[in-house]
Amino acid sequence: MTAGSQGLSPARLALTLWLPFALAYFVSFWVRNVNAVLAPLLTEEFSLTGADLGLLTSAYSLTFALVQLPGGMLLDRFGARRVNAVLLLAGVAGLAVMAMSPTFVGVTLGRALTGLGVSMCLMAAIKAFSQWLPTPRLPLALSLLLTLGGLGGLVATAPVGWALSYVSWRWLFGFAAALLLAIAAMVMLLVPERQEHDSARPESLPQLLAGFGTVFGHWPFWRLNFPVMVQAGTYQAFLSVWIGPWMLDVGGYARADAVQMVAWVALATTVGFAAYGFIINALLGRGWEPLRLFKWHMGLSIGSFALITAGGASASLVWIVYFAIGTGGAMYVTMVTRMFPQHLNGRANTASNMLSFSATFALQWGIGAALDLFPSVAGGHAAIGYQRVCEVLLALLVALFVALVLPLRRLRPVAEGSAARGP
Repeated sequence: MTAGSQGLSPARLALTLWLPFALAYFVSFWVRNVNAVLAPLLTEEFSLTGADLGLLTSAYSLTFALVQLPGGMLLDRFGARRVNAVLLLAGVAGLAVMAMSPTFVGVTLGRALTGLGVSMCLMAAIKAFSQWLPTPRLPLALSLLLTLGGLGGLVATAPVGWALSYVSWRWLFGFAAALLLAIAAMVMLLVPERQEHDSARPESLPQLLAGFGTVFGHWPFWRLNFPVMVQAGTYQAFLSVWIGPWMLDVGGYARADAVQMVAWVALATTVGFAAYGFIINALLGRGWEPLRLFKWHMGLSIGSFALITAGGASASLVWIVYFAIGTGGAMYVTMVTRMFPQHLNGRANTASNMLSFSATFALQWGIGAALDLFPSVAGGHAAIGYQRVCEVLLALLVALFVALVLPLRRLRPVAEGSAARGP
């Protein structure tokens, strides 16, 4: 990492800027993905249908999405440190509710509150990193943060399966609450404040809202977001809940073996985040355009999902490739950041994140509802249900990629003057 203009050393930035945000994202990713392993236990304890399980899991994504727009205004108005630290306390409360609630409704509400609490972990990091780091280093810093998040997803698999031999799943959420409380204190006490040396008065509420008008009125923003919503929503829906049931219902694995496969998926995700960061950093250094990288990445992701769709039960290992390729979030965030002036950075990225997590919520629940149309006599869901779901998603991904992404030649940025703060 390269120090910002206020003279902080790379080592200090790593410890006081990168690490607190990365640890918060670690916990948020753990919570997001742990239901892929807990799904059988939750289904048995609360007698859940597929739609119920999807609703329980997607409650996190729903509140996560709803908070993005107001969260973006708060980031641009009050800064990443204070906003993230305060919201993390809501996440602590949500994890505590999940640990203690005896009912399906209570656990669902706790998960929703947790989603609200960790909703700004990545967006606050993007805001802070974009203030302190030069733009060419942003993809690498974000990829390394996503890597630590991927480790959180990895810990949510086999380690959780092992821990469940000794403690209940409720104890795990209690421990996560204590850990997140400590991280919230780190964010508040360690993260440096960036002084912008800007004589302009802070933006008023109408000006903050007008900033979203600039973001949502920029057509290149939508040309990227429509395909990314489906790509990221599909990826997160399977990673956070449906990959575990797929391994049981389609792959034919026993429960312990399915947990191991989900662990391999999480490891592939983590390795993919790290490798992607170094690869794009090298390619950008060789003169590759971000949009060119984005097209190649999305094409590879869609291609691997096509192999899964065509392969059925034989595609278990292809899932590892698919999750290793990932969603290209670091490159996408870099392009969004370049499209808008610095004072709109928080709102532009949270607007994008809101759209992606709205799609994740819809797909987490919608996949479960669709699978309920294909029950299996042996329990779970029939393989043909997963096949039909993947076919529909693949067709949508290909259509959006061909219609919106491939024809793009350049990304037109918003001029500073057209995104003025107002009087």
